[in-house]
Amino acid sequence: MNELTVVDKASEWRRMKSLALNSVSSPITKRVYNMVLDEFFAWYAEEPRPGFTKATVSAWRVTLEVNLRWRRDRKNDRLPRTLEPMLAARRVL
Repeated sequence: MNELTVVDKASEWRRMKSLALNSVSSPITKRVYNMVLDEFFAWYAEEPRPGFTKATVSAWRVTLEVNLRWRRDRKNDRLPRTLEPMLAARRVL
């Protein structure tokens, strides 16, 4: 009775993912959940993690916030360069 069973993480993940996807009825929500859950699983598999814990979810959230800040900063860096010709034309007039 005290035997150790090895569970394939990918199949366990698919089972949890299907539970989450089956809990919503909107096709759009299902598509977005599917995409985000796949991103989470890819991130989770990148390096050894202690398991699906609150700390793991918090680490994922921090990763998302860092990525969001990075994207926002890149967008803000590009914004002045894209507006520069228009601003130069206004100075000439």
